[in-house]
Amino acid sequence: MLNDIMISKYTLTNSLFHKLNTINKIISFTLFTIITVNLNSLYMHILLLFILLLFILISKIPFIEYLKSLKLVFYLLIGIFIINLVLKVELIDNIINILKVIEIVIYTTILTISTSEKEFLYSFIKILKPLEKFKINVKSLSLIFTMTIRFIPTIIDTINHVIKNIKSKGINIKKHKILILKMIILPTFNLTLKRADNISESMEVRLYDINSNCTYNLIKWKKIDTVILLMHIILLLEVILCAI
Repeated sequence: MLNDIMISKYTLTNSLFHKLNTINKIISFTLFTIITVNLNSLYMHILLLFILLLFILISKIPFIEYLKSLKLVFYLLIGIFIINLVLKVELIDNIINILKVIEIVIYTTILTISTSEKEFLYSFIKILKPLEKFKINVKSLSLIFTMTIRFIPTIIDTINHVIKNIKSKGINIKKHKILILKMIILPTFNLTLKRADNISESMEVRLYDINSNCTYNLIKWKKIDTVILLMHIILLLEVILCAI
């Protein structure tokens, strides 16, 4: 059920997004998240959806796969809608809140399917390099960020495993949604921690040293990277102007 979700599952294709500089992709994603969270215009969100649709076409990944990725937040979207109704939030604002989640999930999917773990790791190292002046272990911090992205499908698999166990006991998931959430959260947390420990031990056995001087040749910055980044900056400026 949840195994089909594409978030953080790297898929190699010959698309424009795969050829973009990873640092640019991370910065653009950060700007997009800031834009999405602070944007409260329905028309602007519709514009963002059109931009995301263009990105989806460029990524050369079937559209159905992006719909699958939204399964992960389906109940969250329902929860947001119901809570907003209870709090008597206006319908337009309710729709905007839901669109914000959808847009971030889609962009996250685009980012993760077009970027390998090594690209993430060494890009984070370069981005965070100035923090070394404050005696912060940038390589370890970069590994944490990369592992966080890596653990998204692991958490999904764990949830899927827990749900199967619940179903095997004959419990109706649709009739006991709140109880099911309680039964999922704790086991998922425990199983995820165990998997994290296993990965950590495996890395130690293989003598993996994040502080080694290994290098990785990232994709070079090109004109299209500048165009993509400028587009995000312009959108951000538009949001700032609307807020003034």
